[in-house]
Amino acid sequence: MTGPLQWLPDGWKERLRRRAGAVTLGARLENLRRAGFAPGRIVDAGAYRGAWSAAAAEVFPRAALLLVEPQPGRTAELEAFCRSHPAARLRAAALGRQRGVGRLLLEETNSRLVGSGQAPGAGAVSVPVETLADLLPEEGFCPCDLLKLDLQGHELEALQGAGAALDQVEVIMTEVSLIPIGGAPLALEVAQLLDQRGFRLYDILGHNYRPRDRALWQADFLFVRRDSALLASASWA
Repeated sequence: MTGPLQWLPDGWKERLRRRAGAVTLGARLENLRRAGFAPGRIVDAGAYRGAWSAAAAEVFPRAALLLVEPQPGRTAELEAFCRSHPAARLRAAALGRQRGVGRLLLEETNSRLVGSGQAPGAGAVSVPVETLADLLPEEGFCPCDLLKLDLQGHELEALQGAGAALDQVEVIMTEVSLIPIGGAPLALEVAQLLDQRGFRLYDILGHNYRPRDRALWQADFLFVRRDSALLASASWA
């Protein structure tokens, strides 16, 4: 939201979006809660400045939160968030298919890991790379009830590095692309992988359209494990 409204508190902006009929993060998380979803452990991978975690903590105040964010410049801010939310803690790392060290190109919300064959850029720094297979049990977040991934193109690699830990995740929210611009994995690729691992598409939010033709470019897809109680009913009302 730009213009004068950008200075409004986040809570006010959320209410304005809902009144306008927008599909907001807070509203969709509340929809999960109304459906009976009560997560005990939530992972925010690609936490950036903690806005998603703040929204999740408001809807699910009893849940433990693990924020995963590799940008060194965001550490102090996220640590402050964790101090104000006793059930939250930070893991300063990137996620990938295997554990190691990666190069992170620093571009604020578009910060991303770059491969060895890519130009590193002036703002690239070395960061630890973890796998969900290791990180979730090490942090005590296995099982994980809600896993959010916003990794600027490395969502598929993170899922492929989850191993058996993915079998203990109930709900996944991940960024996908419908048009191959910007590096986020294509929706079909993610859906096929998660279908093979026992998940079904449940909800879509966060629609972003490209200026060229207002075609849908990116969205956040929410997947639910097939044996979840969220999928137990096929009733209309």
